[in-house]
This record gives sequence, C-alpha cells and structure tokens, in this order.
Amino acid sequence: MLELVNVTKTFNISGNKEDERTALDNVTLQIEPGEFVTIIGGNGSGKSTTLNIVAGSLTPDSGKVLLNGRDVTKIPEYKRAAYFGRVFQDPMKGTAGDMSVLENLEVAYLRGWTHSAIRWGFKEKDKKIFIEELKRFGLGLEDRLNQKVGVMSGGQRQALTLLMATIRNRPTFKMMKRDYVLFSGLDENVARKEFEDEYNLRKGEYDKKVSDIKNDSSLSKIDKKEKINVAYQEFDSAIRNKFDLTKQILLLDEHTAALDPKTAKKVLELTDKIVHENQMTTLMVTHNMKDALTYGNRLIMFHLGHIILDVKGEEKKKLTVDDLLKMFEEADKKAEN
Repeated sequence: MLELVNVTKTFNISGNKEDERTALDNVTLQIEPGEFVTIIGGNGSGKSTTLNIVAGSLTPDSGKVLLNGRDVTKIPEYKRAAYFGRVFQDPMKGTAGDMSVLENLEVAYLRGWTHSAIRWGFKEKDKKIFIEELKRFGLGLEDRLNQKVGVMSGGQRQALTLLMATIRNRPTFKMMKRDYVLFSGLDENVARKEFEDEYNLRKGEYDKKVSDIKNDSSLSKIDKKEKINVAYQEFDSAIRNKFDLTKQILLLDEHTAALDPKTAKKVLELTDKIVHENQMTTLMVTHNMKDALTYGNRLIMFHLGHIILDVKGEEKKKLTVDDLLKMFEEADKKAEN
C-alpha cells in the first residue's frame, strides 16, 4: 500500500506571503495495491507535486510517505527507483538521447540491481525480451535497437519510456532480502529473520528433493535434470511469492499530452494493457477528463492543494465529463468566495 499522511508542500517560502504557493495542504491519501488512479485538477492544484513527493524528487514540508507501512519520506529518489517507474509529459525525459534503444532498455531492466556502475554486455535472452515487448507498440521499435533515441519521434520515444518504466529484471534472493528488510514495514531484525528462516526452510526442502532425485536409479539423466528444474522452480516461486516486493508503482505525469491524438490513443491503450497484465499500482495525472473517466478504477480531483473528489468503481463509471466540469466550476466559485 502507498500512503500520503498529512502531507504539506509550499513553494516560494521567502517571508513574503504573496509569493508563497501551497501545492499540497495537509493531504492524506491511501492507494491500495493494484489500483489504477487517474488524477485531474487545474494548473497548480497539486497533481504533479503529489507524484514528485511519491517518487522522492520532492520532500514534503510536513507529513509522511509510507510504502507498505514503512516511512520512505527521507529515502532518496535513486533508492526508490526500483519501485517507482515514471513517465513524464516531455518525451525527452526518461531516456538518454545519446544512447541506443537497446542501451536504454538494459539500464531500465537492471534498475534496482545495483547502485554501482553498470557493466555493459547485453545478454541474448534480455534482447529477445526487449524485442517481444517492443513489438506490442506497433511502432517498429523492435527493428531499431541500435538506433540513438535522440533521433526518434516523440511518440516512439514516449512508447520506449513507458516500456522502460514498467520493465525490470527479476531480483536475486539477496536483493529480495535487502528490499524486504527495507520496505516490508516490519522491524528490520524481524524482517531479516523471517526471510532467512523461510529461505533456509525452503532451501532444505529443495536440497532434499535434489538428493532423492539424484539417488533414484530408475530415472534417466534427462528425467533427473527435468525433475531438478521443476524442484528449483517450486523453491524459487515459494520465496518470490512471499518476499518479492518489486511490483512497481507506475507514475504517469500527463504522459500523452505532447503526442498527436492517434499516437496518444495507442500509448494509452498499451498503458492500460501493461498496468492490468502486471497488476501495477498506477497514478496517472491527466488534463483530459475523458481519459480520466475511461481509464482506471478510481478518480481523484485536486483543487488548490486539496482533494475535493475521490470516487471509484460504479460511482466513477456513472460520472460524465459534464459532471466533472460542473465540479470544477463549483470549486472555483467556492475559492473566490
């Protein structure tokens, strides 16, 4: 679960009250795992500030950001990067223009694996994964792996950024332990012991199965290899199902606003498909009220740093663009009075 608790953020604090702008005013918000939340509001309402605080690129003046109950408010953005994929409005952000499509994808795929310099050297299996994922966009990117991203169109670059924000290699057991201790919400010693106890139990079961398979004279070498592979997959799945916290939170900051209508529609449809296939918790900021109603299962409206509408499910489905426009008008009138 992702939570904002009594978060306040004010800009231009200089002693002159007229220069100050409160982007978020004591905002509390809970996002359940797997929710797809669309966020609307006027300019300066607090939408993008919310995403920046969640991602760690801004620190709130007061309040907390919780991930699985763990306070991550002061954890720097680069350490949160393994759990937050982000796509910006500007297609030039989120990718390295002087690097190839393949190089950009490899960097994204290894996100969270290490904080040290990446050793270049692409694995063929990774390349195959990238090609299959790129084919889904229907933009011919799978045939341009060695092309520099800087010469691509805005739509191609934004599609690539979306894929980079949602693709990640599976973490090792060591990484899972590190991240479970950091983000599980449990006391660090308790989390560490829980992981180690479960790992040792499952590893012992796996070693016993392997020993029994190897000592079974009725099995051929091929049969033994297949059974050992199955045993390992069972062991691997048991650990990942309990401790892998890498289902990312996707942050979309008006990510189709700079695209032509046809490309924007394609990117939105792919966004929806990727989010649902991977059960990703998603926050999508948009100025397009039709898109806000079409996509996601929850809608939030911001106005002057406050949440003035929060609907989901059937209640959201019943809303129309005219309903939202009327709410905006009523909120503006109240602010004027």
